[in-house]
This record gives sequence, C-alpha cells and structure tokens, in this order.
Amino acid sequence: MRTETLRRGTRFGVILFLCAAAFLAAFGQAAFASTLTVRVLDVGQGDSIFVGFPEGGAMLVDAGTAEAGPKVVETLRSLGAEKIDILVATHPHSDHIGGMLAVLDAFSVGKVWDSGYVHGTRTQQLFLKAVLDRNIRFGRPKAGFSEEFQGVLIEVLAPVKPISGTNSDANNNSIVLRLSFGEVSFLLTADMEKEQRRTVRRFPETTVLKVAHHGSHNGTDARFLEMLRPKLAIISCGAENPYGHPHREAVALLEEAGVDLFTTIGGDVVVETDGVAFAVRKAVAPEKPEAAGADPIIGNRSSRVFHVSSCDGLPSEKNRVYFKSAKEAEKAGYRPCGRCVQ
Repeated sequence: MRTETLRRGTRFGVILFLCAAAFLAAFGQAAFASTLTVRVLDVGQGDSIFVGFPEGGAMLVDAGTAEAGPKVVETLRSLGAEKIDILVATHPHSDHIGGMLAVLDAFSVGKVWDSGYVHGTRTQQLFLKAVLDRNIRFGRPKAGFSEEFQGVLIEVLAPVKPISGTNSDANNNSIVLRLSFGEVSFLLTADMEKEQRRTVRRFPETTVLKVAHHGSHNGTDARFLEMLRPKLAIISCGAENPYGHPHREAVALLEEAGVDLFTTIGGDVVVETDGVAFAVRKAVAPEKPEAAGADPIIGNRSSRVFHVSSCDGLPSEKNRVYFKSAKEAEKAGYRPCGRCVQ
C-alpha cells in the first residue's frame, strides 16, 4: 500500500514538473537567470539539504550520517560549491550531524547555526570541537530571528522555547527554517514532532514542505497541513529502513491534502525557482571520483594522512575524506602516506 501511494505521488510530481517547465518556457530562456535551488540529498536514512542561492552562495542544512559525509562532500563539489556560507545543525542526532566532520574538513564555512540542545554524545562533542578549532562564527538562533541573504529571506520558526520530557527532546528542540524567494517558500522542519509544533503559534502558508522526521507519524498532522497548504512535499528517508519511514499515516495525510510527494529513495530531489514558478526533479547522486577515471586522494580523518585509492592502508569509509588532488589534501592539513604516495 505504501509503495503504491508513493509511486502515485511521484507520478503527480513528474506532472507538476512538466507543467512548471512549460510555464517557464513561455517566459523564455531567462526565466531561471536568478534561481534559488533547494536540493534534498539522498543520504539514506538521514537528512541533508543543500541550498544554492541566486548569487552563488551556499547553505547546508545537516549532513547525514558519518558514512554519508563523503557522499555529501562529493555532491557539493560536483555542484561547484567552494565554500559554505551557512552551515546548520538542526539537532544533534547522528543521522543529521554525523557527516559534519567530513564537510568541515572539505570546505571553509562562514558561520554555523546550532539548535543549542545538548545531547552529550561523542558525535556532537566532535562536531562542536571541530567548529571551535576552526574558529568559525557560531550561533544558536531562536524563533523570531531572520536574515536576508542574496535576496532570500531566512526565518527561524523554532525552537520557540526549550522543551523537555518528550519521547525525543532532541527532535523537539530542532531548528525549523523557512526560506522565501519571491512568491515561493520552503519549510525545512528537521525532526520536529508534535510537541514542538504546538509551540509555534501559526505556521505560514508554504509552497514546498520538507516533511518532518523522515515521514514519521509524529512529524505531520492535518491541522499543520491545513495551515501550510503546501503544493509539494519531500521526505528524506532510506530504502527499507528499520523505522518503517515514511509511515502510512503521514503519507495518507499528505495524499488527502492533495500534496505532490517525492522521497529521496533512489536520488536527490531538486527544486528550482525563479521566485514565481518552480520545477522539481529527481537527480541521481554523482559517482565517486574513481568512476570519473581519476585516481582519488583519500584522507584519514583520524591520522590526517592521505592515500591513493589502491593503498592497502585505506581508512574505514566513515573515516574517509575525498580530495581531488594531493595538493588539495596538503592544503587541508593532511600529509602523504609513506607507502603509497611517491
């Protein structure tokens, strides 16, 4: 039943894309000259969202698990990202911030926004230490904070106040962001559950919804959708994940509300807008550098040593950092392996 529902939503999404493309074509080739791109990455069971701003700036909201970190880095590089202006850690669960170390190793970062919720895990400790060691600007924005960046209004809708005593306090203290570009808006809900939703007096109507908590039943309700009236919803989740995401209840609510639904299973979901119309498509994630014919340089995050891909001393996948060249690795503070790098 769930598979059939998702296929139906995807089919509607394709129709939506074709309609939007036809609409834009009527306005000529310059329709997307100034474009906001929101790309929900396929990181398996986790969250990572890349935002490409109209003037070339970049924001990354979460970075998936530690295992997904290298994939996030390679995707961002393939998109031409050289710097991350705003890096957001919505909450400290490992499926949202586990990949942050790989991202921080690969890119310079302008500033970090953190939920401020102290989880006390090793994953969170390593992330915060890496930010501190790099002397990156750090803030914990709360509801009411807003910033305009390259023509896009970024609003923080939550956290409104600290929440405790729930089934998941980390989820219920998430940073919830709304991005507005012209007439098109995006609500990025992290893993917000019902307790945190209740602290927000009213959610504004929003064009595109990144569904909360991977499509869990506690991330969506009918009243919430009635306020938002989204045209498109995107669920970030892994295939055959142990949590059963997306839950049947959430999918049914989205379907009843007439919302077109995409998931990240099988590829990234990309939404582009000129502030008037928007188009959505699925994009298969780029292959690792090996497939491009070049011998990649693989760094060991723990030892700060880099290797060629044929070295028998390669680190585990979660400890890897990928570089385009030995020069790039050395610039990032890595030293060559004495056995494989001549």
